[in-house]
Amino acid sequence: MNQNIISFKMFIRNIFSDGMLSAIICIPLILAAIYRFVFPLIVQHYPMLKDFSLYYPILDLFLAIMCPYMICFASVLVVLDETDMKINRYITITPLGKKGYLISRLLIPVLFAAIVSFVLLSFCSVSDMSLWTTFIISILATILSVVAAMIILAYAGNKVEGMALAKVSALVMVGLIIPFVITDSTQYVFSFFPSFWIAKFLISNNYWFILPTIFLSGGLIYILYNRYSIKI
Repeated sequence: MNQNIISFKMFIRNIFSDGMLSAIICIPLILAAIYRFVFPLIVQHYPMLKDFSLYYPILDLFLAIMCPYMICFASVLVVLDETDMKINRYITITPLGKKGYLISRLLIPVLFAAIVSFVLLSFCSVSDMSLWTTFIISILATILSVVAAMIILAYAGNKVEGMALAKVSALVMVGLIIPFVITDSTQYVFSFFPSFWIAKFLISNNYWFILPTIFLSGGLIYILYNRYSIKI
């Protein structure tokens, strides 16, 4: 465990020594501030926006996913940077190992991201979600972010490819808006997206919709991890 903490501290130093990565980490905080302070002013000046309150949960889902996604993206860029410099090969043959390396580079940041996502959503939600729903959405959004991160790690050979693949990995979030804009049975065409079931849960508050999110995400993470583990 001490080795994981030492490796994680090295990861933190890498994050804050890079201006771009530091900016990526700050994006969710800026977005939360807009939700908390700017959005109410906009609604106050344009009352007709209240007519679209049905779609406010989409904004909350976007905020929920943005924090873990950005932290995972920063983590992935650090890993790919270390891959470019062959640092990860040296680290993974130490007692830390492959699993310990991923724990320090992805799992610990993800746990932190889940906490931050919950806190930001609790104080900045525009749809007044309950605290329990906020907690569940934060966890599911974090799991979804791991899927996006593993897509990049599994298929990117370097940092440049990773930044390009980030656009592709963001497609896992498409399902978040589908149940809001397609209300008939056609929406289930997108049911293979884990994000689709997160939105379904938020709309219906049906806890059974949590299971498809976990199973689909877990399956994807398992497949992508096996592909990535071959590379390192």
